[in-house]
Amino acid sequence: MTRPLLSRILPNRFKSSLYYRHYHSRHDAWRHLFKAAPLALCSEVSMYDLIPGDVISGNIAFNGFYEWDLTRRIAEHATNGKFLVDVGANMGYFSLLWAGLSKAGRVIAFEAAPRNIGLFQNNIERNQLEDRITLIPKAASDHAGTVTFDVGPAEQSGWGGISATPSAATITIPMVRIDEEVPDTKIDVLKIDVEGADTWVLFGCERLLKSRRIQTIYFEQNPQRMERLGIAPGDAQKFLQDIGYEYHPMEAGDNMWIAYPHKA
Repeated sequence: MTRPLLSRILPNRFKSSLYYRHYHSRHDAWRHLFKAAPLALCSEVSMYDLIPGDVISGNIAFNGFYEWDLTRRIAEHATNGKFLVDVGANMGYFSLLWAGLSKAGRVIAFEAAPRNIGLFQNNIERNQLEDRITLIPKAASDHAGTVTFDVGPAEQSGWGGISATPSAATITIPMVRIDEEVPDTKIDVLKIDVEGADTWVLFGCERLLKSRRIQTIYFEQNPQRMERLGIAPGDAQKFLQDIGYEYHPMEAGDNMWIAYPHKA
């Protein structure tokens, strides 16, 4: 299961660029890497049955991680943290990383895409993490009920999401508020990446946010998907500010944001 030499020797911050330039179009020659991929920062945990051609799977198969900047931050939190809430967990990468690095830690993860749910559950079981990772197979949003969900293209695991209009590519799935699913306890990290609907997820955390239970939040802002859902730019930031949280882009010009309780 040896990865290509360059994927082993380059610094992690360069490996994603290498993957996109040299290996993404050549996954057929490296299909063995997709069967079982040890995580770069926690080699005793692996991800299984990854999807050749999928950009998330490819990065994990060749490099052992996806989104390096967020990976290193989550890993730092996990060394001392106990509880991660992972919203838009996909096949479980960040949940598995947390459970592998935080030996006493636990995870509650939300994932709505049916194929991802099955792959994530397989990863939980094969890594024997059933006692520390709870997978909730529902969408998280600002209210409970049902919602129209676009499953996205078959070859990409991370391009699905809540849809404003039904179509041949959509299904109806259950939807919950995190306030109603997560216990009233300290959450070290809340990670949200749900293809445009991150603002609604935050609205559904109002109780936990008001009580300052959430220590650090990472959330995405996808302008194109937000526009289609009718979510205005800045709605998430205004909500967080009004509720007593500071925020800033994770990196300059990045669509990923970080927030934490305002320091008096």
